[in-house]
Amino acid sequence: MVRSISPQTTNVTYKIDDGTGIIEVKQWLDSDKQDETSSKPDIPLDSYVRVWGRVRNFNRRHVGAHVIKPVQDFNEVNYHLLEATYVHLFLTKGGLPSGGAANGSGGDSMFVDNDSYGNNGGNANLAGMSANARKMYQWLQSADGGNEGINLHMIAQGARMSVPDAMAASEELIAPGLIYTTVDDETFAILSY
Repeated sequence: MVRSISPQTTNVTYKIDDGTGIIEVKQWLDSDKQDETSSKPDIPLDSYVRVWGRVRNFNRRHVGAHVIKPVQDFNEVNYHLLEATYVHLFLTKGGLPSGGAANGSGGDSMFVDNDSYGNNGGNANLAGMSANARKMYQWLQSADGGNEGINLHMIAQGARMSVPDAMAASEELIAPGLIYTTVDDETFAILSY
């Protein structure tokens, strides 16, 4: 869903909420085309769009969009939410056990609270994480950030890390879905199962 649109001379920046968070999407304008604005679809605020592009990490994480089109069929939105749930579970709980059963019991269950994926009773699997990522995660576990989460600068101060180290640790923890951004790109909370 398009939350804001900011046209600029070289690009149009959209803030897109995909149900898992808000990310900036930049669509660069081609200066060689004379009348590009008339060829672009009119995308109103609070409308659903499909974005094709690549995740970029220049100054801050954003999507470099190749194509942005309005959603014509609301089933695309439902499909996206199901796919995001699947990817999150795959990355946090691991691939399906041998035999293809969703919970290791041979059944067709979608319950995710069991420990058959190595959840260790609620403790995240931090194997393979850097020392800074483990330190940040453990500090976030002991801190009370509520639903809003905790700002990166407070995390760095509390965990006795530099801000760039905390940012690198946050990216390392976001990738497998252990933490997520809340109110902005520098505020984090632990994803509880």
